[in-house]
Amino acid sequence: MRTLWPIGTLLLAVACSGPAGLDGEPGPEGPPGQTGATGNIGATGPAGPAGTTGQNLYEIYGTGQLTVTSAITSYVLIPGLQQVITVPDDAAVHVSTNGGIQCTAAGTAYSAVDIAIFVDGIASNQGGVRRVVAANSAAVGQMIANWSMARSYNLTPGNHTVEVKAIAVDPNATAANVSSATAPQLQGVLTVLVMKK
Repeated sequence: MRTLWPIGTLLLAVACSGPAGLDGEPGPEGPPGQTGATGNIGATGPAGPAGTTGQNLYEIYGTGQLTVTSAITSYVLIPGLQQVITVPDDAAVHVSTNGGIQCTAAGTAYSAVDIAIFVDGIASNQGGVRRVVAANSAAVGQMIANWSMARSYNLTPGNHTVEVKAIAVDPNATAANVSSATAPQLQGVLTVLVMKK
């Protein structure tokens, strides 16, 4: 059975269903919640590269001239070419040296000298010795010849002494002037590089 609504009731229902009103203002922010529990510790990351602490570069120059005659039968330090270095853990050492010798005579004479790198008083026989011969010609005297060599070392941590020395090798040779403090054509150089591996 269908119910019939009075006309007045229907008009009232239509009149009361107007458009929606505007949104109200947001309410105040609520208090913060409690901090959650700490998460698990993550895995340890890979080790970083080695630092450079202890690396160093030393370079020194000849401070005087050494005259090598046949009477010098044991190695003699070339003036100024001596350096104390500090080697850190897990490091390599690279040593290089160069310089000149000059025959002291005119005419057809010659000078012959061995130049060697020493570390802690020991000559470096493997790649650390050069024989230098300065030989005049009939036209040119007091000839100059040069040495140049380099090699690497694995040294224990701590202090070490690096030197460049000279010795006569031929009793018939003329005396040689080795290195210099002022002549750039002869002045010896000693360079030591300490590097972390």
